Formats: sequence, structure tokens, C-alpha cells
Amino acid sequence: MRNYLKFSLLFIFLGLGINLVFLQSCAQMAAPPGGKKDTLAPVVINSIPLNKSKNFKGKKIELTFNEYVTVKGLNQELLITPSIGNYETRIRPTGLTLVLDSALKDNTTYTFNFRNAVEDVAERNKGRNIKLVFSTSNNIDSLKIQGKVKHLLTNKKADNITVGLYPYNDSLRIDKAKPYYFVRTDTSGTYTLENLAAGKYYMAAFDDANNNLLYNSAKESVDFIPEAFIDLQKNETRDFKIALQNQDPLKLMKTTTTAKTVLYEFSRGIKSANLRFSSEEKPLYQIENDRNLRIYVGGLNKADTLRIEAALEDSVGRSIDFKLKAKFRELAKKEKATNVPLGFDIFPKAGSLIVPTDSILIIFPKPVLQWVSKKVHILTENDDDLTFPDEAFSWNKFQNILTIKSAFLPKREKFTLALDKIAFVGPEADSTNEYKQVIKRLDPEETGIIEGGIRKPGHYIYQLLRGEKLEKAYEQKSSGTCSFQNVEPGIYTLRVIVDENENGQWDIGDFKTKKKSEAIYYFENKIKLKANFQLSDLWINTP
Repeated sequence: MRNYLKFSLLFIFLGLGINLVFLQSCAQMAAPPGGKKDTLAPVVINSIPLNKSKNFKGKKIELTFNEYVTVKGLNQELLITPSIGNYETRIRPTGLTLVLDSALKDNTTYTFNFRNAVEDVAERNKGRNIKLVFSTSNNIDSLKIQGKVKHLLTNKKADNITVGLYPYNDSLRIDKAKPYYFVRTDTSGTYTLENLAAGKYYMAAFDDANNNLLYNSAKESVDFIPEAFIDLQKNETRDFKIALQNQDPLKLMKTTTTAKTVLYEFSRGIKSANLRFSSEEKPLYQIENDRNLRIYVGGLNKADTLRIEAALEDSVGRSIDFKLKAKFRELAKKEKATNVPLGFDIFPKAGSLIVPTDSILIIFPKPVLQWVSKKVHILTENDDDLTFPDEAFSWNKFQNILTIKSAFLPKREKFTLALDKIAFVGPEADSTNEYKQVIKRLDPEETGIIEGGIRKPGHYIYQLLRGEKLEKAYEQKSSGTCSFQNVEPGIYTLRVIVDENENGQWDIGDFKTKKKSEAIYYFENKIKLKANFQLSDLWINTP
């Protein structure tokens, strides 16, 4: 009997356990099978204050949604204009609350734009146009400024760019003061500043990389209005084209010394360099990567300290003098002097075609100490071996780019550029190997012509750009329209730089003096050129 009771009790407990497990599994939350996927974004069903409220004086902002939500990146996504200072965030399952540290300003219209901060829990659908507008007075400001922002050098749409409006004063600096109203562009480069009060404002657009609402000229692209202020009395449209305008002074950042070279690294670009040396023997030098200066030891006595007076011109055309010292390092006992062949690049590249106006460039990574012109020659299909006269060659200032002028190239459809061994010797006793490259001409019948540009007289730099990366394929300077002859068939972008100071290059602006960068305009459509075609009347509209 006792065993029977034990067995019965065991059976009862086992049954209860199975039922509990079953009930627990039934109670677990899971998405119902089948049915349509939730694609609806969360919607605000209540707010404190209500949207478009007037005379609101509270210190608590509250939103309630129609479903469970999550809030992500609120500090980056939430745009509050004008600024309210600090606030505390409290997240609820169906909403959020902002508790303000300080009272709101009187007679002010506020906008809280939550952008992409709110999404539903189930399918991560982001809330759309979640914006709360209210006023602390009897009126809600209703003026607006809208427009588009593009990158000046590429004409591409600029997204997530801060567009700011500043109360006008004659000493305003956008790198020192934060905007009173601001918004960021969407993925199409479009912005709208809404609920603005009438008044005088300054305006700028910049890539606020560190999200501090202050413009950093060394790292952030910018554009701004050239006039002193906007007297905002009605809705306006303002477009901007941003570009980097680094106005920081040129500084020497780092010096690296080896047994063969000394490298000086600067804080910004260098356009030109003229060096005077303390030694009677003048070492070779060059600008590298448009911002560094490298000195080669050559035959100098390494034990001596080389003193250098460097007259540099930075990328914005300012002249700066530096006094430099160079002392080349001796090789350590375990170090071995290594010599590698002197490399180079040929333009046109292998496989590319040339037209009658094209020269051949031989580009070296370092200055050439000496060379033998007779070791640069042409081989033809008829077994001719042709050399060049001295006037066919032209070196650049740093002796690292050799041009073989187009007028001295054979008029044949195909020929071979040949470089004999040790045709060129570098400053580190390195020399070139033997090299051959077949050069083919593009038949003029297989080229085309592109003509157009800006109708009004001026000083312009016209460029035909190839591909999505806008690589420069052709360039010409003109005081009027452009005419590109012998253009290889392909798809191009026509760009024109307005060369205001006639220095042959694009120049950046200066936000401190409200001088804008030199204007750049584009033909509105891609240009598709076919062989033996002439495309004319490609006119670019300017303001």
C-alpha cells in the first residue's frame, strides 16, 4: 500500500511538472506566423505641449506614440532651434520625455526636430517628420529659408551638412559663435529652416564633422553668404556650394632623417619652394604629395649640419620663410646600404591612345641627378631607331618630370618608346632599368570636338572630366568659350573655373573676410561624345 501511494504521488507531481512546462511555453511571446509585415512608422498620438501650441512656459517636453518605440542617437539626431541648453532624457516604452535645465526664452518659437531618433520595436520602422513646434508667446514665427547644398569641386549633393542662421552683428565669426537656428541637409542635399522670426541674419553652411556647431576651417568644408546680412522679411531660397577653405598658417609638423634624405612635413599644402643652402654643393630637393619637402644628401658630407633658408608658398598663395637644419644620419653598423632600381611612370599609360597634341611624360618619384638623352629613343615597325634633339625635352623645376614634346614625336600610327639601361640616375645612386612601351595614336577620324562654355567674356579654366571620380582628361584656359579638339570618345563632365585673379588655378575663399572661393560651374548634363562627332552650343548658365 505504501509503495502504491509513493507511485501515485510521483505520478501526480510528474504530471504537474509537465503541465507547468506546457503552460510556460504557451506563455512565451512570439510573432504570430504568417500575416503582413509591419511597415508603418510610429506616430505621435499625444505631446506636451501640443504641436503649434502658444504661450507654453513649461520645462518638460513629452511625446507619446501609438506603439512601443526605441530611441537611438538622440544627441546626434535631435535638432532644437533655438538652442535650449542642457536637458535630461527619460525614455518610456511608448515615448520619451525631455526635462529642461533652464526656462525657455520669452517671445520665441521653438522647433524640436527628432529626425531619425525614434523607431518602433518590432520592425525598426523609423518615425517620419517627428517635429514639435510651439511658441512661448501669442505668435508662432512662420518665415522660412530653404535651398540646396552641393560640393563645389564635384557638384555632388551634400548630405548631413549644417546650415546655420546667426543673429547679425558686424564682428560675427562662425568659428567662434554657434548658429541661433540650424538644420542639416537630407540625402538629396536639401534643407529647410522653418519657423523663423523676422530680422537680420548671417548665414553659412558647413560640414560640422565634430558636431559642435562651430566651423573648423582646417577640416570642414564651408560656404557662406558674401553680403553682411540677410534682412529676413519673407520666405527666401539660398543655395550653397561648400569646399575646404583651410586658412590656418603653414607650420612645420615633423622632421624625419635617414642616411639618404631629410623629410619635412608641413601642416598644409605647398605650391612652390625655393631653397638656399649653406653648402657650396647644392643638394636636390622636391615637393612631395603637395605638402612635404624632401632633401637628398647626394654627395654632401654627412658630418656637417646643412642650413637651409626655405622660401615657401602655401596652397592659398601666402609666402612664408623657414630656417631649417638638416643633419643626415649615419648608417648603423648592422644596416646595409640597399640600392633598388629607379622607378618611373609613363603617361600616357600602357594601352592608352594619344592624339596629335599629346606629349609624353616620364614621371620619377625623386629628382634625377643625371641622364643621357641619347638613351631615350624611338623604335618603329620599319626597324628605325630615332633619337631626339635636345630641344625635344623639357624638365620641370625639381628635375623629376621629363616632357617629350608632341611636336617631336613621329607622326606614325604606332611606335615604341625605348629607354636604355641606366638612362636616368637618381640622387641615391639608383638608376633605371631597360624599358619599352608601345605608343598608339588615335586616328583623328575616331576623335570628336566639344565646344561651348560661358558666353560672357572672362577668365576661365575649362576642364573635361572623365568617370564618376571626375578625373581630369583635358584642360584649356580661355577668355571666352572653349573648344576641345581631338577628344577621345567617351562620357565627360564639362567644368569651368572662374579664374578671377588670372593665376591659372582655382583659389579658395576666406570666411573671415567673407571672400568666397572662386566660382565653379558645370554643364548640367553628362556629355556623350562619339567618334567623328562635333558637339557644339554646350552653354553653361551662370548667375
